[in-house]
Amino acid sequence: MAEIKLAEKFIAYIDILGYSALTKAAEAGTDFSFSDLEALLKVLGSEDDRKHHQKYGPTTCPMAPRNREDLDFQVAQVWDSVVVSAEISPGGVVNIVSHCFGVCIRLLASGVMCRGYVTRGMIYHDGQRIFGSGHVDTVARERQVTFFKQDADERGTPFIEIDPEVVGYISAQPDKCVKEMFGRMTLTHEGVTAIFPIKLLSHPLVIGGIGRREFNPKEERQSNEGVREELKNLKAKLMNFVNKSDLSATKKANHYIRAIDRQLNICDRTDEMIDALCQPFPSHR
Repeated sequence: MAEIKLAEKFIAYIDILGYSALTKAAEAGTDFSFSDLEALLKVLGSEDDRKHHQKYGPTTCPMAPRNREDLDFQVAQVWDSVVVSAEISPGGVVNIVSHCFGVCIRLLASGVMCRGYVTRGMIYHDGQRIFGSGHVDTVARERQVTFFKQDADERGTPFIEIDPEVVGYISAQPDKCVKEMFGRMTLTHEGVTAIFPIKLLSHPLVIGGIGRREFNPKEERQSNEGVREELKNLKAKLMNFVNKSDLSATKKANHYIRAIDRQLNICDRTDEMIDALCQPFPSHR
């Protein structure tokens, strides 16, 4: 057995919310089965993720500075949760955030929420063996997530929050890819940063210009409408999995419903911009 030596690493802990309700739904054998539940658990990550990094190296920002080619990337699924760790390096931090982003967006696509925390600390992580205060602290802080809270005392909102120290580490890095990818995968709201995949569900207008295709109102409207339908489908899936009689579960779902509604408002504003761009410019005499 390998000697247990702690090392400082980036650490993420992610937990599927509503797992007990999902288990009961699978037992009831209605529209949800244990095969569906097993598929959700696979989303969290497995030994295959470690092997992938070991064989191919970083998948996000592959040219970012790193200490080891495999980033000392470790994944351990523990029942309805997962622990992920990676070395302290720009490559390590962006790939652990990327893993969290992938878990979050794939679970959401099935109408399931998760909660987690990303920090740095001391840990021994080798396969399923996990020791160290870093792991203990990350699990404890997962329960205290406040991102997008609706009132001052609320704790445990359904997001993967990122420790300010980790955010500061990324901000101090000169690597452009690391900063850009981190910005795409996260959102900072009232000073708190978290994984936020819903922001990707938007349609950037193509106005034209050098090296860009011409503005096509029909194509822009179709693309924007496609985004709108994705958001509506996501909203329906989330509400389908929520037990309406469970006030806590409903409150958690409302956080994402609010976020989705914000994106739907952006779709409406995008339509207005398309209409405005179609108007002829006033002539001047």
